[in-house]
Amino acid sequence: MKSRISSFLVILLFIPEIIFSQQTPAPSKLSSQKETLAKPEISALPPAPPLLSSALCGKGVYLFTMNGQPVGRESFEVTCPPEGGFSVSGHTDLRVPGATVDLESTLELDKSAIPSKFTAKGTMAGNPTDQVLILKDGTAKASFSGSQREVPYTPGSSFVAPNILYLLTFLAARYDTRQGGPQEIPVFPSMKMRMERLARDEVQATGIMAQAKPESFDRYNLQFGVISTLLWTDSKGRVAVMSVPMQNFVAVREEYLGFVDPLRTAMAAAAKAVEPDYSASPDAAFTAEEVMVKSKDVTLAGTLLLPKKGKAPFPAVITITGSGQQTRDEPIPIPGLEKYRPFRQIAESLASQGIAVLRVDDRGIGKSSGHETLRNVTTFDFADDTRSQVVYLRSRPDIDPNRIALVGHSEGGIIAPLVASSDPALAAIVLMAGTAKRGDAVIIDQSADLLDRDPTLTKEEKARRLAEQQAMLRTIAEGGDVSKLPDTVKNAWYKNFLTYDPLPTIRKVRQPVLILQGALDRQVTADQAAALEKAALEAGNKSVSVHVFPSLNHLFLPAKTGSFNEYTSLATSSIGDDVLKVLNDWLREKLRVK
Repeated sequence: MKSRISSFLVILLFIPEIIFSQQTPAPSKLSSQKETLAKPEISALPPAPPLLSSALCGKGVYLFTMNGQPVGRESFEVTCPPEGGFSVSGHTDLRVPGATVDLESTLELDKSAIPSKFTAKGTMAGNPTDQVLILKDGTAKASFSGSQREVPYTPGSSFVAPNILYLLTFLAARYDTRQGGPQEIPVFPSMKMRMERLARDEVQATGIMAQAKPESFDRYNLQFGVISTLLWTDSKGRVAVMSVPMQNFVAVREEYLGFVDPLRTAMAAAAKAVEPDYSASPDAAFTAEEVMVKSKDVTLAGTLLLPKKGKAPFPAVITITGSGQQTRDEPIPIPGLEKYRPFRQIAESLASQGIAVLRVDDRGIGKSSGHETLRNVTTFDFADDTRSQVVYLRSRPDIDPNRIALVGHSEGGIIAPLVASSDPALAAIVLMAGTAKRGDAVIIDQSADLLDRDPTLTKEEKARRLAEQQAMLRTIAEGGDVSKLPDTVKNAWYKNFLTYDPLPTIRKVRQPVLILQGALDRQVTADQAAALEKAALEAGNKSVSVHVFPSLNHLFLPAKTGSFNEYTSLATSSIGDDVLKVLNDWLREKLRVK
């Protein structure tokens, strides 16, 4: 189960489990950015220097900031043997809650920047790691803290790993500046990143470098799924500045520190070009209004869809995302699911049926504030954020305060009953793959399923790993010594999730409840839908409906096995009309839509 604290930078989020991560995937989705970039015509750009050259050789230092505050540095040295190729050694020191990194690493590449060997030793998120990866002829031999396995991969792939920034330099070096335009670069094991040159920025330094001559930086966008990382290369073709707009993260080569502030204008413009577009089309049956909702110590940014037809005040729905910081459309940064926007689909479908819909960016992500609060918040704080959205809607004259419903997915299915049980004026709730078990039981289910599907492990190895996982969860839940555990499991949210039992809360809900579940869901197993129904009915709720969709997974998408490992190869990224019809019809009835 993934913590609410971002475990590492989003551009590198889905490196395979054997590389730098032994965590179980969470029953949730992450945030997105707009896929189409505003950019000049390629023909209007002056020629750019090649990104693969001897200029990469030598020493360098990247300085890291997040939200304008220093969070670490990375020193590296690239040597260029006479016979060709590159040999890199580096030390990465990143100090971000939940993403602390202290690693020594090396990378060996041929003259075309195709990697052959990678090593890393140190700690990630407080967890010791010692890894070696040897890549040759489509089969990688991986060693992780003494465990050995072979991994098939696409020959000629570049390699990236969480939060080791110099690796992106050698991925970018694969871009052909003479050809220009969008280019796909294969990435280990079988992924692709899309890179495109966007502009040239002429910048005058500030501070002690103000007297230096202006520098020219070529701006590129590196797209991984729905995630954008912006790169600026210097006149030698070296990556000078990197920016992940969604996280307000910037890495700059030390010698170009004086150019960062002048570049911020270009950064802001480039970031705006990759922002999600939440507007409604002119011919839509609804309008889209950008809103800000105050919730205790944070401000939540969101979009409110209002029907064009019908008469105000309108009934309304609030959507609630799953675990991990999510933007309002609830997308997933996995290649193959770039167009997955479940809450946008649901919101637009409901708004077309006469129901207003509010969806917001979670605190600490997108345009919402509160990243600094994430270390200490729990599911109960996110429930308070939902309560603030209810209060906001009730303050609007165009919303009927007595016809407001909640739709929660995954952890959102935990939050909706928490809010409804304390607010009898809410009209109804919908639980999409909501849990009926304590979090530690959910994680063990997920771990067991992933281990069962791993053909490289013996029965004894699977049993040992599952026992180790159980022991770790028990230590956290019972308040034991967690000093040697990864940082990602030490925050308040994780312990709260492990020990929270959803059934006592659903027994307190008196509003109508609709439970939707995918029969193939391997992240929140289908038996939990029946358990929620049973608990609610036995407690006296007279209006509980359950609909289990036979061939759908946790994302409510058609699947063959439902496994997380299948997510990159699903046939569609759109929720089907069958799900939308059940949801729409039930909400129209409970919200008395005429």
